[in-house]
Amino acid sequence: MTLFILRRLVSIAVTFIVVSIIIFMMMHAIPGGPFDGNDMPLSDAVRAKLMARLGLDQPLHVQYLNYMWGVLHFDFGVPYQSPGDTIIGLLSRAWVPSLVLGGAGVLIGAPLGVLLGMAAALNRNTWIDYLASTFATLGLTIPVFVISLMLILVFAVWLNWLPASGWGKPERWILPIIAYAAIPLATYARYTRSAMLDTLNRPFVTVLRAKGLSERRIIFQHVLRNSAIPLVTVFLPMFIGTATGSIFVEAMFRVPGLGAYFVSSIEKRDYPLEMALMLMITMMYCLAYLFSDIVYALLNPRIRAGGKP
Repeated sequence: MTLFILRRLVSIAVTFIVVSIIIFMMMHAIPGGPFDGNDMPLSDAVRAKLMARLGLDQPLHVQYLNYMWGVLHFDFGVPYQSPGDTIIGLLSRAWVPSLVLGGAGVLIGAPLGVLLGMAAALNRNTWIDYLASTFATLGLTIPVFVISLMLILVFAVWLNWLPASGWGKPERWILPIIAYAAIPLATYARYTRSAMLDTLNRPFVTVLRAKGLSERRIIFQHVLRNSAIPLVTVFLPMFIGTATGSIFVEAMFRVPGLGAYFVSSIEKRDYPLEMALMLMITMMYCLAYLFSDIVYALLNPRIRAGGKP
C-alpha cells in the first residue's frame, strides 16, 4: 500500500505540472490582455507600466516559473480585478457559498440516489424500476440550468413558497441545494441499480441463499458492500466538482460563489485568479481520486497495490 500511495503521489505531481503548463499557455494564447478592455481605456505608457509592474512584459517561461515559485510558497498573487485583496482571501470567501450549497446537494442527493437505485434493482422490471430509471435519466439529461429555472418558476413564482435568489438566509439555500442534488441523485441511482443487478447475478449470492441466509442480510451485508466500490469511486470526484461551484446554478440563483469568478477571470484576463482556480480544482481532483483508490483497495482486500489479485 505504501508503494501504491508513493506512485500515486508522483503521478499527482507530474499531472499538476503538466496541467499548470497547459493552462498557462492556453490563458496567454487568448487574444487580448487584462488592460485591453474598452471599459478601462489606458494610454500606451500607463499600460506598459502596469504590464512591467505585474511582470507581464517578461517571456512566458519566466512568467510561468515566477508564478509557480510563488505557488510553492502558497502565494497565488493578487487578482487584477481586486488589487486590494489576495487570491487566497478572495477564494476563501467565495468558496463558502459553493461549498455549503454544492456539498449539501451531494450529501442529500447521493443517499437518495442510492435508495432509489436499490429500489429499482430489487424490483427489476416493475413500475418502481421503470419510474426510478425514468427519473434518473431525466436528472442526467435535463441541463442543470433548466432544472434551476423550473424550480424558480414553480416554487418562487407560481407557489411563492421560497425566494428565487440570494445567499444570506437559509431559506434562500433550498432551491440551489435541490438543483445541485439533481445530478448526484440521478447518477447514484443509475450506478446503484447497475452495480446491484450485477452483484445479484453472481454465484455467491445463490450460495448464500442456499445456506438459508435472510434476504435482508444478503442485501445489506454482502450485495450492497460489493456494489459499493463504484459508488465510492465516483463520490469524491462528484463532491469536488459540485462543491467548487456551478456556473449555471450560481448564475440562476445569484449565489456569490466560485462559479462567478470562473467567468470573470476569463473575461477580464485575470491570469493569477484563473490559474489559481484551475490549479486548486486540479489538485482537489487528484487527491479525490487518490483517496478513492485507497478506499477501493480497503473495501476489496483482493486488490493489491500492483493491480494483481
